[in-house]
Amino acid sequence: MSTLSVKKVGTGFLLEYGNIRLAFDAGIKGETTLLSHSHSDHIGGLTRAAHIIATQATFDTWFARNANAFENKIILRVGDMFGQIGVNITLLNAGHVLGSTMFHLEFDDGLTVLYTGDFNNVDSFVHKAAKPVEADVLITEATYGTPEWIFPDRRGVYDNILDAATTSLDEGKIPVFNAYSLGKSQEAIALLQSGGFRVVSGNMSIDRICKVYKDHGVDLRHQSLKSINVSDILDSGAVIVSSSIKHTIETARNVLDRKTSRRLELNTERFSLSGWTLGKYSERGFPLSAHSDFQGLLEFAEAVKPRVTYVFTEKAHLFAKHLSEVGINAVPLE
Repeated sequence: MSTLSVKKVGTGFLLEYGNIRLAFDAGIKGETTLLSHSHSDHIGGLTRAAHIIATQATFDTWFARNANAFENKIILRVGDMFGQIGVNITLLNAGHVLGSTMFHLEFDDGLTVLYTGDFNNVDSFVHKAAKPVEADVLITEATYGTPEWIFPDRRGVYDNILDAATTSLDEGKIPVFNAYSLGKSQEAIALLQSGGFRVVSGNMSIDRICKVYKDHGVDLRHQSLKSINVSDILDSGAVIVSSSIKHTIETARNVLDRKTSRRLELNTERFSLSGWTLGKYSERGFPLSAHSDFQGLLEFAEAVKPRVTYVFTEKAHLFAKHLSEVGINAVPLE
């Protein structure tokens, strides 16, 4: 049996096994890249790749956030298997953002590898949870890889967000929920519209991604900040979902009447939607994350039953120690 090598390269990793070389979430000249999703910290150097394997939704969200498209893409669906010399590659749902995938590799000699990318092991309004599959080798993220990061029940977080929106509007303020433009904003919009709120998106980047979600069958109903009647909507009581409040205010100054834009500057109540609100940045908001928490990471790794686990992201060394404590051989990659 050949020796497996996994190395950090750019925004991702290079796996080598015998004569097989595959890149994960990074472009390496002449190599095939397995792209888990299109967040900016996973797409370095993609134009150098010989081929890029991903879902249509991942390519669509990439194109909505970037000017250039790819000529060398291989489009697969979740559940599809792609075979090349020496290895079969199966795409699995990662539960992180629209189209996000994990990759399960089965080599000709029987060795199996699971690469998670970023993943979430709980259901949300718009994404289904990732499910573990057994593999000899696990390559996993550890974004929230220490014990202080245990998220509360997601349903309770949803209720708290809806309550905050109601209270803010009752007090005559405009509630603004800050969320990443890809994934979190769409979850927030779906949640708020389910609670009966009229929703305005504060950034064109959110609008572009929402269009992709709609094209893939996700029911999102919201108004753009540049909509003709948005001043009336805000005056009658609406919430804003923004990926950058600074850009939202700048746009408002250009497209809204002075009274509404000034109200947006001076009379908003702002909430962050992020797992980090539990403590790292002391932001006011709610711990709504697109990642698995510490307990979810542990349970996922245990269910995979790997012989060895490679761990990435900033808490790799710490999470590797926790995995070792529960009997899983773990190696930090960064």
